Amino acid sequence: MQKEFKSPIKKIGKHARVLLISVLLAVSFRSIGFSVVDIGLPNFILELSGSLISYGLVKGIFSVMQSIFQFPVAAASDKYGRKYIIIIAMGVYTLGTFLSFTAQNITQLFLYRAIQGAGAYTSILQAIISDIYEEEQHGKGMGYYSLSMNVGYFGGIVLGGYISSYLGFRNIFSISGFLILISAIFLILVFRHTDTENIVGAEKSKSMPNMALNKENVLKLLREPQFGIAIFINSLRWFIFGGIVAYLVWVLQVFYNIDEISCSYYLLLIVAVYVCFVIISGKVIDKQGPRKMMLIGQSIAILAGIPFFFDVAHIFIVFTFINIFIGIGLALYDPAGATLILNVIMRINPNLGGTGIGLNNAVGFFFSAIGPIVFSILGEQSIFYPFYLTFFLILIAFIMTKFLISSERGGELSVE
Repeated sequence: MQKEFKSPIKKIGKHARVLLISVLLAVSFRSIGFSVVDIGLPNFILELSGSLISYGLVKGIFSVMQSIFQFPVAAASDKYGRKYIIIIAMGVYTLGTFLSFTAQNITQLFLYRAIQGAGAYTSILQAIISDIYEEEQHGKGMGYYSLSMNVGYFGGIVLGGYISSYLGFRNIFSISGFLILISAIFLILVFRHTDTENIVGAEKSKSMPNMALNKENVLKLLREPQFGIAIFINSLRWFIFGGIVAYLVWVLQVFYNIDEISCSYYLLLIVAVYVCFVIISGKVIDKQGPRKMMLIGQSIAILAGIPFFFDVAHIFIVFTFINIFIGIGLALYDPAGATLILNVIMRINPNLGGTGIGLNNAVGFFFSAIGPIVFSILGEQSIFYPFYLTFFLILIAFIMTKFLISSERGGELSVE
């Protein structure tokens, strides 16, 4: 009887595996470059006579542009094919990265980071992964995505400290640019030598009329209340993650006077724990359901944040453990939120994968963009104000997940 309700899970083919590896490599290389910039940017800003506010703005404009272009770029990939649009977007991103290397003042750096952000190709990478895997394995696919992203960020943290200290702050952008260029070339080679009939996302858009880039596609998604709620909950995580990572780097280097290399190893510890729990989350999401994993992660982060309201949080070792456990909570929350979005999209219209993910990422990048700005403004008033905000936002996310996300849609896949 069970076979009537659930078909056997299909293994991905050889061509799909090659494509998956190339996409995960691109995700990882982008994250390496991202974290390399994160480590060196505070002192680069100070070298250009900037402040904590200008640091927040330079961090924020990148994500603002990502949020603006994320949806149209991803939706265009639904209409015109993944492989063409992703190469164009990666080209724009690479151009902005190399231009940032040449910046002579805060204004130039601000403008060049805006160009870099316009190359919003991450949604296409996610969409390709969702194309490769069947709906029942989306949790596995998003687990791989989160793992490659965080492993890349993990490696970039180490490299960032040494690059900033020994090669100079500017080279955080040159190294990042070369990494994106390498991953783009690798993707081009894969697209040229891989049987594109096995690349679902690259071809099916040409035969699916519902893939068109138009307002109706957006409305199909927004009419579903669960989609809007899931996007908002995910966006709170984007806001927290974007704000707290940028602010933590500044606090360590400027407030605690920790050098770039020591800061790298401090963040390495936190990211190592984060990656471990992303792996755990990715392995159990499909069994436990994304809603349950989100609630577990949010609960851990809330409990970990309580000490921020007491003087004990001023002790550096306590401060460190608090951040580690908040990281654990966000790690469980991360792939679960992405899987929840995918599950909802698949029920609305399976052909709108890129559009739905792009819309989610567009909103998410906007929240991620204002995160560093808000955290920087609050941080000018008191070092712990941004952490108080983090606590209350995670509490809000927990309440919304608990009472507004359907257990059927947020849990195991139901059979229509």
